[in-house]
Amino acid sequence: MFELEALIAMGVGAALVAVAPLVASVTGREHRITNAISGAGRSLTKQGLKVGICIADRSSGLVRRVGQGLSEAGESFTDLLAEAKADLEQAKATKNG
Repeated sequence: MFELEALIAMGVGAALVAVAPLVASVTGREHRITNAISGAGRSLTKQGLKVGICIADRSSGLVRRVGQGLSEAGESFTDLLAEAKADLEQAKATKNG
């Protein structure tokens, strides 16, 4: 699902995008080196962002399911606690009655 290579590619892409204006100021905005760096940086960064979006989508579903499970467990525990208190009250009433 999540690979180190994708993270590295995104980092390299972001670095290339960041460096592209500096290269453009030295070589000129329409120079082929500037265009190559800018294009490669944008492509790598976009691919890394796609991976990040996919991971976020999958993990949000997982978090939602875990949250629902914890909520149900909490409800069950609350029910058990109420039953235990009722049993204790009933036992006290039987002893005192």
